[in-house]
Amino acid sequence: MIQPVSKNGGHAKIGAHKDDESSLDQSVGIATLSFGACRDMIFSKKGCKSVRQALEAGSLLLMHDQKVWTHAIPPQPCVKEPRKSLTFRRVWSSLQQSLDEMERDYSIPPCKRLRRE
Repeated sequence: MIQPVSKNGGHAKIGAHKDDESSLDQSVGIATLSFGACRDMIFSKKGCKSVRQALEAGSLLLMHDQKVWTHAIPPQPCVKEPRKSLTFRRVWSSLQQSLDEMERDYSIPPCKRLRRE
């Protein structure tokens, strides 16, 4: 899945969150390609010091361990230009999710298990 995002200047923000939805394949990372103004992203993990990373135009950020780490883009009012990004995620199909839920909830093994590769 490709998700385009456009933010107007440094007043725009994205609150701290994890990309840990069950529909996302957690075995692969999430890639974000940045364009426009340089903005900071803050990464946090319980029990660890937060890390600030500048997302410069043309940079590619790969994120893993989305069930553990949160990330956010804080407001930076001094930034006047917009930032745009393309985010790439692998999303499980509803068929795969249904098979996984049947196996988990009802202990019914599917005839042919789909591989997550």
